[in-house]
Amino acid sequence: MASTKFVKRDLNRYRRIYPYIRRAPHWALISDKEAMIEVGAIDFNNAHQGSYTFLESFPGIPMLTGISYDSETNLSADVNVFITALSSTSVTFETSNDFTGQVHFHAVWVSP
Repeated sequence: MASTKFVKRDLNRYRRIYPYIRRAPHWALISDKEAMIEVGAIDFNNAHQGSYTFLESFPGIPMLTGISYDSETNLSADVNVFITALSSTSVTFETSNDFTGQVHFHAVWVSP
């Protein structure tokens, strides 16, 4: 498994700004390796399976985490979430029981 380190930098500090016109910080995260991150949510309406197609194709298989979220406030999100199919372009989640709500996920790929 690959890892990377992100450093938080103020991009306005890399150019000459005189004190009387100093600008507010413009923060950016800089990595020492190539990384792709996508965050999303899948709506479930009394179902136990849902799929999502990534906005961009990952260069490899990403690492994923998923969690159920009770977006309808009906106390039905007490289910286990697991991945049944994963590729560089899409993911399919299943739950242990039918529920109405959302599954929020993070997909992360870091170059080896």
